[in-house]
Amino acid sequence: MMYTFVPLGNPGKEYARTRHNAGRFVIDRIEEDMQKLSSSELFVPDTFMNESGRAVAEYLRYHEGREIVIVYDDKDLAVGTFRIAYDRGDGGHNGLKSIIETLGRTDFIRIRIGIAPKDVDGQEVIAPHGEEVQDYVLGKLRDDEEEALRSIAPRVLEAIKTIIEEGYQKAMERCN
Repeated sequence: MMYTFVPLGNPGKEYARTRHNAGRFVIDRIEEDMQKLSSSELFVPDTFMNESGRAVAEYLRYHEGREIVIVYDDKDLAVGTFRIAYDRGDGGHNGLKSIIETLGRTDFIRIRIGIAPKDVDGQEVIAPHGEEVQDYVLGKLRDDEEEALRSIAPRVLEAIKTIIEEGYQKAMERCN
């Protein structure tokens, strides 16, 4: 089985360090190590987040039989955490919504990278909702958020290795 890892985000320097590009930020930290893994490849869409489905569908048109793994920001998970999921809805994420609508299916693996802030005492996640979501996800990563994303990159790499070698179910057991 060949796995294609697809980190979602918006193209261009102005978006590179935004929370919406957290998936790309993490994958950038481990890309060199990922290239050494057999049975995996990386596909970075050059479309904006809301058009991710078009890019993924075009890719799959020429690379049949690939198992796609979408890596994306999740506003409901605390920054510095990640979860692996399979066969879920879009959770309000427009990039994922675009992929689901274009492919007409939800049965693919996801690596959800947390971007939600925690409350003052660091105990509870405060996920943005409603009108504040767009400004939040398109906001620049603070230094502490970048550090939190850097710190999970090695664990994301281990999860990727587990997905490739033992399947997403084992990765979910170990990482969630």
